[in-house]
Amino acid sequence: MSKSLVTQVLEGARALVAVRATWTRHHLALTRNNRSCDPTDARAVRFCAYGALVRSAYNLTGDARKASVLAGSAGMSMTGRESPHEAFEDIYTMNDGPAVASRKAILELFEKTLERV
Repeated sequence: MSKSLVTQVLEGARALVAVRATWTRHHLALTRNNRSCDPTDARAVRFCAYGALVRSAYNLTGDARKASVLAGSAGMSMTGRESPHEAFEDIYTMNDGPAVASRKAILELFEKTLERV
């Protein structure tokens, strides 16, 4: 059985934030020289949890608009929220706290979500 697109997005995003060097806080995405950029930008190398969802979805679709919708679905799956906006607010808040605790909480949220989907 093939994996759903949401599951694929979650797995790809989790892989991005699992490596400390490709995770960030306070920005959706950063370039190699730490400049803020869109998660779909080819120069993006570091991502917050939300940015990682968008990048993972973009890697699957190749379309920024479709990636945003798909990332929204993945975010709602992670948080149980009823809208992408609410889900992303929760994810932003969790991602942008103290570095060690935030990264641990984000990785745990990805793991719990992947166990359920």
